Amino acid sequence: MTAQRRLQESLEEFLAAAADQARLVLDAGAGLPTYDAGVEFQALAVRAMVKAPKSGPLSEVTVGLNLIWGALTDEMDAPGRGSSEQDIEAVRHMKQAAFEWLSVQDAPGDRAAYLDFWVHDECGYSRDLPELG
Repeated sequence: MTAQRRLQESLEEFLAAAADQARLVLDAGAGLPTYDAGVEFQALAVRAMVKAPKSGPLSEVTVGLNLIWGALTDEMDAPGRGSSEQDIEAVRHMKQAAFEWLSVQDAPGDRAAYLDFWVHDECGYSRDLPELG
């Protein structure tokens, strides 16, 4: 089996696992069950990210989902967070992200647009690269 084919299969396996995890987020009860499913979504992305090549589709997806789910779960557990209103909004945000992921994950262009939107517009990460040196 060629390295390229293994990478494609790895991407497909990850996308299937990510779809399963997104469904768990959607099916989870409000509050901590959704938060726990979101933490597991981030953990899934991190586990795949550390094994993925430094660049390419698998890396782009896993890094993006790690950033997204880290930020989304921070909406419930970061210092200064945790009021009931904030938790309700955080759960809504996680369920929205999971729902939208399921609608785009199988189309590379839509998947890239989702990652860009959620990383930068929804989660607030800068599009500007830091200056080195």
